[in-house]
Amino acid sequence: MIRRGVCGLILALCVAVAAQAQPVTSPDRNNPLRTQLLDALRPTIQTETGGPVSFVVNTINIMGEWAYVGATPVRRNGSPIDWRATKFKQAFEADMFSGLVMALLRRDAKGWTVVDFVIGPTDVYWLNWVEKYKLPEALFAGP
Repeated sequence: MIRRGVCGLILALCVAVAAQAQPVTSPDRNNPLRTQLLDALRPTIQTETGGPVSFVVNTINIMGEWAYVGATPVRRNGSPIDWRATKFKQAFEADMFSGLVMALLRRDAKGWTVVDFVIGPTDVYWLNWVEKYKLPEALFAGP
């Protein structure tokens, strides 16, 4: 019984060390991987904002099977989202809303999937994901 617990602990430690050792990359604007990530994120943000969106990207970082996107959603024509016409109206009017999107995505055999996201954070929300998903800060801070 103890041996099984020790083996499990060693395996978990090895996985964590391997994840920490992977390099962080940031795809440039013309990289198809960037398009895949934004296309995976878009339906979630469109549902939350009540209409079609594009993104003004601040950060896209990839580490192994994980990706972090930090962006500002805008309407497809490039105009800002009227947050007063969304469910975020109260936070926006109270000046407790940044208008940013932070998203954590994971790749599997089917492609990229949104694991977690936040709209309008006023703090460094991704620190929650470091703890919750046991991810290295380098994924969020960048290369």
